[in-house]
Amino acid sequence: MSARKRILLVDDDYSARRLAERIIRNKMQCEIIHAEDGSEALKVMLKNQPDLVVLDIIMPFMNGIQVLKTMKSNARLANIPIIACTAVGDNATVKQIIGLGVTNYIVKPIDKDAFINKISSILEGSVK
Repeated sequence: MSARKRILLVDDDYSARRLAERIIRNKMQCEIIHAEDGSEALKVMLKNQPDLVVLDIIMPFMNGIQVLKTMKSNARLANIPIIACTAVGDNATVKQIIGLGVTNYIVKPIDKDAFINKISSILEGSVK
């Protein structure tokens, strides 16, 4: 990867965000920013325009599905790649998040190698 990429980690669980950050930092040089809920994530995205969002689906207040719908309806956010991260891996949930336009998804607990591969393929394919 040439330019330093910015990744937004969105999860209401602080330890899950820190774990994801450690996994990423062990393999690549990126700027990591955090949001602990959906509404904070949308504000951060509008201010910092990340290259990738890793979005938890199950969160209080504003869940990942609501964030996805809001992103897709906002021209500034609609094309940001998203990896949905969910503890619920059933077919209905996966179908729903794919239908909302996520770039990829991963089921918790996170498989480190699969997670890094998904991030790398998205960031290496993005043009900014």
